[in-house]
Amino acid sequence: MDSELAQRIRALEVRDEIARLVARYGPAVDDHDYEALADLYTSDAVFDTVGGRIVGRDGVIDYYRFRAAEFGATYHFPHSIELYLDGPTDAHGVVCAHAELSIDGETHVVALRYEDTYRHEDGAWRFHVRHVKLLYVLSVDDLGAGLAQRDRVRWPGRPRADASLGSDLG
Repeated sequence: MDSELAQRIRALEVRDEIARLVARYGPAVDDHDYEALADLYTSDAVFDTVGGRIVGRDGVIDYYRFRAAEFGATYHFPHSIELYLDGPTDAHGVVCAHAELSIDGETHVVALRYEDTYRHEDGAWRFHVRHVKLLYVLSVDDLGAGLAQRDRVRWPGRPRADASLGSDLG
């Protein structure tokens, strides 16, 4: 097989491996499968999220355990992934996603983007950096009008905050 074709096939394989990594994330979070979740992150992972910047795989998993205690049932699902290969062991991309969260007996919907970097480590593609950007966090009751407001990040028990995504913020 010629080398250009082999490179193109390998690029497709890498894209598929990373897409499967992204797909495995939601079930691992929702099922509180911390062993599976840990396997998705590099040893020196960085997770920039609503709880702040977490560094290291163990810290990331501790964060998930802490946050899971605040929620009832959850459902995380990716919609799309924009993916760029940067080299044989590095890639980056943007994942558009939603999450449904049960918080204090009320259903909340979250629209977000993960700005990711991926690294091939120990024979598998893993998240190296996940940076979370929020379009909204709204209760189902607030969805009707909430998206039209800048302060649409409304975690229960916390002050309202402006979103980090949206053309109205520019």
